[in-house]
Amino acid sequence: MKRILSRTDIAASLMLEKIDVDLYRSQNLQKPHSQARAVFGGQIIGQALVAAHRTVDRDELSVHSLHAYFLLGGDPDTPAVYHVDRIRDGRSFSTRSVLVKQNGKAIFSAQVSFHKPEESPLDHFRPMPTNIPPPEECLTLEEHLENRLKKAEENNDEKVARRCRTALENVNTSRPIETRYPNPEDALVFSPLGRNREAQEPASGAWIRCKTKLPDRQWMHCCVGAYASDYGMIPAGAKALGYPNTTYSMLASLDHAMWFHSPFRADDWLWYEVDCPRAKSSRATIFGRLYKPNGELVVTVAQEAVMRLAKPS
Repeated sequence: MKRILSRTDIAASLMLEKIDVDLYRSQNLQKPHSQARAVFGGQIIGQALVAAHRTVDRDELSVHSLHAYFLLGGDPDTPAVYHVDRIRDGRSFSTRSVLVKQNGKAIFSAQVSFHKPEESPLDHFRPMPTNIPPPEECLTLEEHLENRLKKAEENNDEKVARRCRTALENVNTSRPIETRYPNPEDALVFSPLGRNREAQEPASGAWIRCKTKLPDRQWMHCCVGAYASDYGMIPAGAKALGYPNTTYSMLASLDHAMWFHSPFRADDWLWYEVDCPRAKSSRATIFGRLYKPNGELVVTVAQEAVMRLAKPS
């Protein structure tokens, strides 16, 4: 039976029921927003990582990489079944394969690798961008929209004001990840305020964190980071290409890869920088980097997405 859970509770969003050896079933699936038809991809990624972790018996092992493919859009009204295959258990690494099905059809597959952390003098990372305002000085999507609405009403611009009201009605305030944007354009890429424009700087960025306090178990923070990593990828591609939401006939993630470099807390602020260096043949390649506030790079993300423009009417 499907359980009705608080959408702001990330632990509930990632909860799985064990139904057999290495076989798990989702208890709650969610759409990314009210107009979406499929399950939020980040939730499937996070749940797949939870399933893989539950088959790793050694506490000293932690996830270091994930490589996944989205095969079909998930149905939010049908439980997803996660089958984990224990590919290998070595002295330093363990590998798991996860296949996710609904109604007997594969919707997602992933390879997950776990590593026993090692002491090493090798330590290098790409620095966090400078001059980023702290999260306390940045606004949420709702706050950016409210500012636009106030300005439109002051200018008697009813067309923009109407779009702002529509966007505010559709904002998913119940999602478990809090997001704050220094740049309003990053927040409004997929709002009804979008319009044809020149392609912009392909980099976007936002502060993100889980809204609820998490336990001191690093694997849970990695699973929440996996959940959150799917936010902002496709909008970064749209920003780089210069087309608003309304001009696309299809937007969907094709694959997703993550590398976990260092421990972090997903309930503390993390800077998520996303950029799209290339788009061709209706596919956009997008990279993301998660930084601690002290500037340390802790997670690298890569994704390819299908982005098809609607045919002119």
